Amino acid sequence: MFSVSPAEMVTIALIALVVFGPKRLPEIARKAGRIFRELRNAASDLRSDFEKEYDDALKPLDDARRAVKDTLGDLEATPGVRRTPGVRRSTPTDDPEGAPAAPEERPESEGSAGDSTPDDEAGES
Repeated sequence: MFSVSPAEMVTIALIALVVFGPKRLPEIARKAGRIFRELRNAASDLRSDFEKEYDDALKPLDDARRAVKDTLGDLEATPGVRRTPGVRRSTPTDDPEGAPAAPEERPESEGSAGDSTPDDEAGES
């Protein structure tokens, strides 16, 4: 936390001895030790409270992540269930830079069924 060399500690002790005197110095040192201990305990309590709240806030998210992962695993293991063509789950090994993998192109069916709308078909009749 703080880096105080031994020479600095001796200097501080000598100044404290001169300012407070040999009779009051032990009493002041005990009070300072008590105050530092209380501050350390308060900081420890505060840290543990923050960690507990953080863990409590993340627990529902972890549960949801596990549920989705289990569901995906169950779907992939189910016979007869196929993945949608052109849809691919990206994995960290797809691209070293971390970019998502490009979707695979789907072959177009005969004709241009995707290009016409119901209004266009009505006008062609």
